Amino acid sequence: MENKFEGACLCQRVTFQVRLVNLKMHVCHCSMCRKSSGGTGFAYLYAQEAPEFRTQDTLASYNAVGKAERGFCNHCGTTIYYHNMLDKGYCISISVLEKLPENDILFNREWYYHDKPGYYAYANETQKS
Repeated sequence: MENKFEGACLCQRVTFQVRLVNLKMHVCHCSMCRKSSGGTGFAYLYAQEAPEFRTQDTLASYNAVGKAERGFCNHCGTTIYYHNMLDKGYCISISVLEKLPENDILFNREWYYHDKPGYYAYANETQKS
């Protein structure tokens, strides 16, 4: 299966294509990811290379802690990616990817589990780091 997918922000001003490593979904519970995603954690799929942006006039980034960059649309606020500059990989927000084969996605890992607040829990069995 080709793991190349189209993606876009809510207002469609940032559009891209990205090749994913696999369809294993991870969620990060650190406070920065929860704040930037506006939810219970940042759910993502991993890409080893940068997305190929088709339109990006409203793409902006925020340098998080000097070692990572968070990409988002500065018009609608949609989180697009988290880019760890140390390993060069991109964590692509699962919610911005289109036509994902939902039955093939495996939720298998939760990062910064010790930072997760007690007011939510996922039902899936996952690795917890």
